Amino acid sequence: MRSTVQAPTHSTDQRVVVFKALADPYRLEILEILAREVRCNCHLQDLLDLAPNHLSYHLKVLREAGLIAGVRRGRWIDYSIAPDAAELLSGSLPSLDVIALPDTDQPTQCEPEE
Repeated sequence: MRSTVQAPTHSTDQRVVVFKALADPYRLEILEILAREVRCNCHLQDLLDLAPNHLSYHLKVLREAGLIAGVRRGRWIDYSIAPDAAELLSGSLPSLDVIALPDTDQPTQCEPEE
């Protein structure tokens, strides 16, 4: 019997935004830092050794993807992982608890039936 993979729960456009946000080493590092603790943009800048405009851009991409949230505190912004980031990530992937395995008894669409 052929098993199928459950479809993602988010639209293709939403999934593309999430995957693009994850496709940068600095943004992955920001997520790793924020997974450990809330950080203000000044601390992130020191930890990542990024110019302020570059850090601002990366934070904007992560914010627009729904992966991080920011709370303004005077002139600083405290960033954290968004409350629904885990659901957003898992909803962007096919279910991995069911893996599609070929059924060797049934021909594929590319194989002619004998």
